[in-house]
Amino acid sequence: MLKNKFTITFVLWLAILLVGLISVSCSSDGEKSGDGLPSDMCADFATFENTSGNGSVFTLRKSGDSELITLTAPVRIDVGKIKPETRLIIYYTPSGGQMPYESGPIDLYGITAIQNGTPEPTPLATIESWTSQSMKMVSLTRSGEYLDVWAELSLDARPERFTLALDEATADSAYPELYLVFTSDSQIGRVRQYYASFDLSDIWDLASCEGVKIRYLGGSGEETVTFSK
Repeated sequence: MLKNKFTITFVLWLAILLVGLISVSCSSDGEKSGDGLPSDMCADFATFENTSGNGSVFTLRKSGDSELITLTAPVRIDVGKIKPETRLIIYYTPSGGQMPYESGPIDLYGITAIQNGTPEPTPLATIESWTSQSMKMVSLTRSGEYLDVWAELSLDARPERFTLALDEATADSAYPELYLVFTSDSQIGRVRQYYASFDLSDIWDLASCEGVKIRYLGGSGEETVTFSK
């Protein structure tokens, strides 16, 4: 168990990204993998709520409008590096006898910082004027008010632009249209995993909103994913 290793002050650990973990499954064998981490370790998009002398609190939904669960870890997050209400990815196992995706204590093995954002109301002509490259969408999901993105991008270091833009003319429609736009920082970049979470609440909570349409450029052209209430 790594629990005692993290009971003092938890320092941001960015190097733990393991390909495939974000399409989360939590097995029940409890054995260690080849790298010494539990084979039943979960990886989830989550919100860092707060930290105190007793530890840190995270909240997440398994998917869609499933129950909001609260997870507590006996570690202190450095709020100089991660502010409360920040979306991130956590790597953990339940430690209080609860099943995965039930509230309770956890052993926290690592966290990964991701891009946070909100949709930017923008004229469609402006959105269409932006240089946009295709992306391979590994996972595009909604958890409560958040749109969580896992994509493979061709990059040198970080995107010149990775934006979720709202076509402002559709803001009051039943299905506002949002464009996920990626512009690379290099013409000869290498494929990297990229993670982001966008807060849709300003749109999703409108009385007129029945859902949203997310458009992005995939390998075969424009793709559209619809999320309905």
